Amino acid sequence: MTRRTMLVDLAMVGILVLAVAVLFWRAILLQGTFFVQDMMFQNYPFRDFFSQALKGGHLPLWDSAINCGFPLFAEGQAGILYPPNLISAFLLATHVALNYSILLHLMLAGVGAYGLLRSFGAVPGAALLAGLCYGCGGYLVVRATSPNYLAVCAWLPVLLTLLELAAARRQWIWLPLAGGVLGLQLLAGHPQAAVYGLVAAVAFGLYRGLVVRAGWRFLVATTVGVPALGLGLAAVQVLPTAELVGLTPRGSGLRWEEFASMSLPPERLLSLFLPNAFGNDAYGTYWGGEAGFFIQLCAYGGVLPLLLALVAVRERRDPATRFFGALCVVALVLALGRYTGAFEALYRVPGMSMFRIPARFLLWYAMGLAVLAGLGADRLLRGDASPRPSGWWLVILPALAGGIMAWTNRELLLSGAAMLTARSGSTLARYVGDLRLDLLRLLLLSLVAVVAVRWQPAGRARPGVAVGLALLVFVDLWTFEAGFNGVLDSRVFVDPPVSAKAILADAGPGRAVPPRVLSLVSERNAPYDWHRGWALDQRSYRQYPELLRMYTPGLYGLAGVLPGWSPLHLERHWEFMRGYPALASLAGVEYLVSHEPLRGPGLAEIHRGQVRVYRNESTLPRAQVVGAYRVIPDPEERLRYLRDPDFDPRREVVLEAPPGTMTEGGEGRARVTRYLDDEVAVQVEAPAGGLLVLADTEYPGWRAWVDGQAAPILRANHVFRAVPLTAGAREVVFRYAPRSFTVGAWISAISLLFFLICLGSARGRTV
Repeated sequence: MTRRTMLVDLAMVGILVLAVAVLFWRAILLQGTFFVQDMMFQNYPFRDFFSQALKGGHLPLWDSAINCGFPLFAEGQAGILYPPNLISAFLLATHVALNYSILLHLMLAGVGAYGLLRSFGAVPGAALLAGLCYGCGGYLVVRATSPNYLAVCAWLPVLLTLLELAAARRQWIWLPLAGGVLGLQLLAGHPQAAVYGLVAAVAFGLYRGLVVRAGWRFLVATTVGVPALGLGLAAVQVLPTAELVGLTPRGSGLRWEEFASMSLPPERLLSLFLPNAFGNDAYGTYWGGEAGFFIQLCAYGGVLPLLLALVAVRERRDPATRFFGALCVVALVLALGRYTGAFEALYRVPGMSMFRIPARFLLWYAMGLAVLAGLGADRLLRGDASPRPSGWWLVILPALAGGIMAWTNRELLLSGAAMLTARSGSTLARYVGDLRLDLLRLLLLSLVAVVAVRWQPAGRARPGVAVGLALLVFVDLWTFEAGFNGVLDSRVFVDPPVSAKAILADAGPGRAVPPRVLSLVSERNAPYDWHRGWALDQRSYRQYPELLRMYTPGLYGLAGVLPGWSPLHLERHWEFMRGYPALASLAGVEYLVSHEPLRGPGLAEIHRGQVRVYRNESTLPRAQVVGAYRVIPDPEERLRYLRDPDFDPRREVVLEAPPGTMTEGGEGRARVTRYLDDEVAVQVEAPAGGLLVLADTEYPGWRAWVDGQAAPILRANHVFRAVPLTAGAREVVFRYAPRSFTVGAWISAISLLFFLICLGSARGRTV
């Protein structure tokens, strides 16, 4: 590589970084924090919990503030052992770390796509266009609400680049590096995206190995060695997650209806050219919600990239074009999900039934589109075609897409803004305005593509054309994405809400156990909307912390009892949750939050503001000693009994299996003296023995000691813990030390050593 080439590449990388910075200038200057959907509801609480724990000097495997206790590390979406997350958790405030995580991974995605095209031999201008298409494309940008998903996707072009270098240069060194990248993807916290990326990478490595005739050792290393090394490096996360999955509804596989939910409807292929054809959630105009979330079904990568991809498919015959062309086709077929027969076969593949949302296969399309767009641009910028193509064939698909939308919406498109507003309000006027912009953009950029193909720039004109094409791609994407991921005042995340302050004041200082809160507020019973219109009205998000829903209580020294948005909550939690609010006292809920007034025995209103907060004076203590038990093996019968008004949880506990040789004991007292995430100590008085019931989730990895002697933990009241007590017992200690984490840590350590040995021994060796 010459000095000039290196400087050009650095300049192109700088442009890609600058493009992301311009697109999200407010976030990069910390004028606010990303907040849409998963960001506020899940990702911020998850990351903040780990950040505070790490800054306190320990690695937390359990979060007592979620759903009566939850193995948050095993859930994995926080990606706490993913190196960028781990470093930022120590150094930055959570809202700052999330902002920069999203921005840096969008930059990584763009730079990775640039490097992949350069490894294929594309000219810098063409590689730049590919980087813009992937790093600033709609597929990744609208999914910035899920930084863990974004992180996995950002590494995909890097993984493919390493495999390409290994095949093209016949050097072993790139293969362990590919395994290391896969390990990073698995640690980043979205297994589905990591699996889809791995499948694409293995297929690419196998294809490239066969093309260059690399031999059986290369093929085995690519298809077996790289995945095995990646899984080994991430075993410390993979094994706890696998253990948790087995105890969730995903463990036995999803029903077909769930598995195929959010398939891409065939008519949505129009949105590949017209991103607002079915409206846009950010502006409240989305009218296609029956098919699925806008964020999941969006794959807009720009008009020019799509047309340049068609140029590559038509004009090139190289291996990269063939592979990524096929990848795009397969991605679209699988993303159509229930609308094609092919997807039913996937449902029968072992392990695949745990994943949902077929539209996530659009990851392959987004990657393939970026590569093909770069290869198409490379074909034009080199100008080595003979004979020169006419280019008019490019307008067939855009004309078809634009014609369909223009004809079906002709009445709206010809109406004036005043008439539209009078008819259906500003939402319809906004939708029509966005659709007009889409159609205009489609028309102009299609003509640009035709001119570029027909002109075939030569000599000194090529750098200018490359810059012009890249600028048009960026403007195209910016006009679609600019308002989608806004920022919210960071104080909304950081400052405790009034409702939390009211609860803490009422509960009083010096408590060993944080108060438990049940929020009954939802979009169905209160005037909030967290799915539409956030680019125009942020009030629902500004008010969200006040509601203390799902994971939010843990941010303010409280504890929640509801499963949240995570797909990996325990199946027993979901079953128990259906009994709320009737079972709130059984779960030790001390406070209820509601938008509407609540009435019932034992409820005392302590705060009235944006929401009402009630003290539940009839709640059970977090720990208690009972003398009687009833064994009910059947889950449905057990839950019915727990909801029966005649059931007295202060005297009796419901078990799902007999407690060994224990006989019923007497009543006693219990007081929690130490309550940490991974350790709980309870002082007990049980003159006649009995059962200590702790209203915390029972889960593999928890162990108990009674006066220093190991004791069994029984599942009590469907989800909680119980420990048999002998007469005169004084103290019970619970500790969480999951074997899955320990075994996974050893495997990861050994794999890391093997990884370093491979790097050292592979240097200079050829395939």
